[in-house]
Amino acid sequence: MASYTATPRQVSYAMSLLDKAGFQTRYMDALFKVLGATMRQRSGSVADWLENMTKSEISHLIDDLKERIAESEDD
Repeated sequence: MASYTATPRQVSYAMSLLDKAGFQTRYMDALFKVLGATMRQRSGSVADWLENMTKSEISHLIDDLKERIAESEDD
């Protein structure tokens, strides 16, 4: 595995944030389109999608999820 791919810790954190934000954590569905997942990626598992991200991509996803969670808590 190349060093530029997402770390296991990032994947685990992203999974917990996805769950908290109301997304599926096993298989992807159409809702993942808003997070930038392509149609091909959405046919796989959430874990595979996260594990194949670069550190930069998963960092952006984590930031996006944290913002979504904060906004939903403000409502």
